[in-house]
Parts: sequence; structure tokens; C-alpha cells
Amino acid sequence: MTKTLSGPDWCSKYPTSKLLTDLLPAFHAKVDPFITALINAGAKVHIAATYRPVERAFLMHYAWMIGHAGMDPVAVPAMKGLDIEWVHPDIAASKAAALAMVQGYGMAYVAALVSRHTQRRAIDMSISWENELVIKDAAGKDHTITSLPRTGMNPDLWTVGASFGVIKLRTDPPHWSDDGH
Repeated sequence: MTKTLSGPDWCSKYPTSKLLTDLLPAFHAKVDPFITALINAGAKVHIAATYRPVERAFLMHYAWMIGHAGMDPVAVPAMKGLDIEWVHPDIAASKAAALAMVQGYGMAYVAALVSRHTQRRAIDMSISWENELVIKDAAGKDHTITSLPRTGMNPDLWTVGASFGVIKLRTDPPHWSDDGH
């Protein structure tokens, strides 16, 4: 098998989905009515990611490890079916290619090899609204959110999301999942 050198061209392969239908059916059944409630209340919702293919997680993880954590590219394990060559003519070129991938992916942190995204149990979405938000929870009860911020980082909104079974990861602004991880 001929391998292709690592670098930014890999970033367009194995794209992350933005489709709710790519979530596990049980989680999709929770996310869909939460998003509907947000939209019905006048919030703006932008979905950035749902399912992340394991190949993409692998590429992101090891690009970070080589580029930022100083991992020797020779030590990257092979992934069946993925024909990437991490080892360039010298370590500086290997690191530069990995950093170009990190930039291409728009990464701020190391990607987990296995995550709620690879398990189809998470969604990254930006949420915003103006003024107050009057939103129905899963039981149909109205909640008026007047507190700040008027984004997905609002703890009062987290309570509403939790009523649907969509739990906020407090340390990651766009990330919601079935268990808060």
C-alpha cells in the first residue's frame, strides 16, 4: 500500500457530520425536540458537529500529539484502512505537517480517540438569543431565561436542556451530550 504524507490535505477527508440523523437514535430523539424548543422560543441554533468518524478522530489526535506534544511520528500506530505516512524526511517537516493539520481542523485541544462524538452521543452547537428567552422544557413547562449570557453557556438553559436529556459539558462552549461528557 502506498502511503500519503500527512499534511493539510487530510483535513477534508472523513468529514464530521452536522446531521442530527447521524446521532444514535436514542440521543437524536432527545436533541431534536430540544432544538425545536429553542427555535420555537426564538433562539438561533447553529450545528457545528454531530458524528465524528473514528478515522478523523485518529488523524486529529495524532496530528496534535506530533505537532504539540512532541510525539515521535515513528511511534504513531497504524490504523487499518488509513494510508497516512506521518514520517517526513526530517522531524521538523513531520511536525510542520502535523501543525498544518491541527490548524486545518481548527483545533484548540487534543482530540480524543474515542469520544461522545465518535460514539454518536454528542452535538456541538452554538445557541444565541436576544432579550429574554421563553422556552418550554420537555414536560411543556415554560421557563423564562433573563440571565446572561444569552448563549449555550447559560446555566438556566442547561436546566432546560437536561429536561430533554441533553446535558451541557460546562467546560466546552458548544458541546452537549447524553451524559455531559
